[in-house]
Amino acid sequence: MVLLSAQNLTVSVESETPNAPGSIPLLQNVTIDIRKNKVTCIIGESGSGKTIFSKTIAALLPENVFIEQGDILYQGQSIDYSMLKKSRGRRIFYTPQNAAASLNPALKINRQVNESSKLDQAQLLDLLSDLDFRDPERILNSYPFQLSGGENQRCLLAMAVALQPELLILDEPTSALDHHLQEGFIELIKKIQQRFGLTILLITHNLSLVRNAADYIYIILNGEILEEGTPRDLLTCPRHAYTREIADITR
Repeated sequence: MVLLSAQNLTVSVESETPNAPGSIPLLQNVTIDIRKNKVTCIIGESGSGKTIFSKTIAALLPENVFIEQGDILYQGQSIDYSMLKKSRGRRIFYTPQNAAASLNPALKINRQVNESSKLDQAQLLDLLSDLDFRDPERILNSYPFQLSGGENQRCLLAMAVALQPELLILDEPTSALDHHLQEGFIELIKKIQQRFGLTILLITHNLSLVRNAADYIYIILNGEILEEGTPRDLLTCPRHAYTREIADITR
């Protein structure tokens, strides 16, 4: 079942050049299906359009960026940008790249998680244990500045999962992590997704990193979808030169 579908979506930015009014497309005729209870990945380099897509469906576009054409369907029903905005934080939860900037440094983790949590304390402690925290109570009673970057990233993931959104968007969740921590964090995402039956849109630039976590992948470049398929398809038989370049296949 498809939870959210973007069909022939074009997102543009207003031109800032006085003698050349109009708009510049950032996404062009993008069609993406996000299936319920699955991990869907969008993979591409910086500036490829993957974050613009995620911010479009999270209704977080800058004022000068707008949907020029196309449709967004939520559970089969057409939904406009204002309706997406009303869904943000309740049905759709977006987590940005920088976990530290998303957490309030003046509040302990326990208070920040409980502000939106649909889990009781016992369930929350179990969730933190699932996220490989050896001492969940200490984590809950800590301020963000007392934790490492990896711990803050996992706390942000815990906050998102505790909200129990219908769609969880993770935008480059490993970008601030050391290389040796990245693969472990992706494994945690898949573990939590399976336990809670979450629908996840995962944004990243690393195809090899998500090969064991993604159920379906879209490759994007210059605002266009180049290729799509399962991780196995894209890692073993990539059709596009760009996909072969980012696959980093080890045979």
